[in-house]
Amino acid sequence: MKEELQEKEVLETVELTVIPPDAGTLITCGDPSGFDQTPIPEIIADSDRYFIDTVCVNGTVRPEAYWKTYNTLVFYSDVRFEAGKSYTVFGKIKAAPGYMFHDPVDLIVNGEELSPEEVEDYSLEGDSFTFYYDVRI
Repeated sequence: MKEELQEKEVLETVELTVIPPDAGTLITCGDPSGFDQTPIPEIIADSDRYFIDTVCVNGTVRPEAYWKTYNTLVFYSDVRFEAGKSYTVFGKIKAAPGYMFHDPVDLIVNGEELSPEEVEDYSLEGDSFTFYYDVRI
């Protein structure tokens, strides 16, 4: 397995853009796993070497991105986005085939380099990680 990892290109920096939702947008979520949460955070990978991972439940696929609190990990539900307030987005980033992430990766979201504490859960294969980011509306 070590030989397989050595053949992959290591990505030291990941850049993402998070598009803030409009003020007044209502977040809803009835599933404890967050699978039915809407709206889904809009996260754009600034490279084709990585992407927002997906999750599949009963044949339905969605991006693995959610609105949830950092401290309690509770999914936002029945919350209306308010102008001037911040909301935490969670996302799982996956490396494209042939790539893996440096641990720790330098993560830049909306032009701001995040603290290593906001990047976590690196996979054993080095091909995915999760992050948290506060989006100001």
